[in-house]
Amino acid sequence: MRVEAQELLPLIPTLLAVADTEHVTEASHILGIPQPTVSRQIARASKVLGVEIVERHGRGISLTPAGRILIPYLQRVAVDLEAGLDAMSEHDARARGHISISFQNTLGEDLVPALVKQFRTDHPAVTFGLDQGARARCLDGLDDGRSDVAFVALSNEHTDSNSFQLYEERLVLVVPSDHRLAMRRSVNLSDTADENYVAMGHGFGMRSICDELWAEAGFTPTIAFEGQDIHTIRGFVGAGLGISILPRLRGHGPESVEIRIDNQTARRRIGMVWSQRTAASQVAAFRAMVVRIGRSLVVR
Repeated sequence: MRVEAQELLPLIPTLLAVADTEHVTEASHILGIPQPTVSRQIARASKVLGVEIVERHGRGISLTPAGRILIPYLQRVAVDLEAGLDAMSEHDARARGHISISFQNTLGEDLVPALVKQFRTDHPAVTFGLDQGARARCLDGLDDGRSDVAFVALSNEHTDSNSFQLYEERLVLVVPSDHRLAMRRSVNLSDTADENYVAMGHGFGMRSICDELWAEAGFTPTIAFEGQDIHTIRGFVGAGLGISILPRLRGHGPESVEIRIDNQTARRRIGMVWSQRTAASQVAAFRAMVVRIGRSLVVR
């Protein structure tokens, strides 16, 4: 950059204000600086350029021919600078951003933390809002705009247009270790019609799946206890208070036994759901990453 241009850059606001008002006092009011400062900056610009920029006319001033040639270029500099600042601010807002995620409780142990960690590797300034709970709560949050995406058990209402399946997980019958079925490798749910069940409460995805499986098996079970957390359900089973249908869990204790269910529909599909609202750029990037990663996941 030429020396003249470097020295002229900080004087551009003053020169544009003077050109617009053709009055030193008015220019000083616009700029919020003393009138003598405006006069000194005009004199400095003329000295840098080696030519007068303005000339006096009574109490006012006007641009010289050299000034009239220069000012349109300075105006373009100012416009380009404003555009650059706007672009920078927009990029910064996109780079930072905020993503609100709702998810069922069981997905908070590994899936959701792993996805957030992966995304923040390339987007460290993005912040996340987390809301966990029952499946119905997660989907309600998505519908009313509290969440950008939800990680839940998918149902028939979820299609390729509003969801992406990450994986399937097998469901098993969980019984106390001393239960009459504990030595079985597999079981037909109809064999459990007279058992007391420990189940998730209504509104949870697992409860909806269990209701369908019980209906397919031709019975309505006796629900001895209802809970809101799969680990709690498993604890009640281990205490001998009933049996349950749950996802296969790693590291279950010796107090309970998992038995395969003789029903191919005894699975739950886990996936990401989103609304049809236009997604912010960071939300769209997060969804794209989840889809990319999800293609490598298999049935659990």
